[in-house]
Amino acid sequence: MFDLDATLDLLDTPASPADDALAWAPRESGHGRAALAAALDDGLLSEEVDAILAGRRVVEAFPVRWGETPPAYATRAVAEMMAAYLQ
Repeated sequence: MFDLDATLDLLDTPASPADDALAWAPRESGHGRAALAAALDDGLLSEEVDAILAGRRVVEAFPVRWGETPPAYATRAVAEMMAAYLQ
């Protein structure tokens, strides 16, 4: 039987494979750059982004999900940044 909850849990897990960290780094970098550019385009100031990230990289604060393209990740990460900023 299909388990929707288990499938949704898989979607919420980061796609960073521990065994292949070097191959993963360029992908994270592209996603991170897309998210930072989108955050600034959407009106967050660089100081606000720095405060939200608190010394972390974007992909550490808001992990990339499996199969997520840089534009899709940027949209979601900026939405999560805005929510964190408002809290």
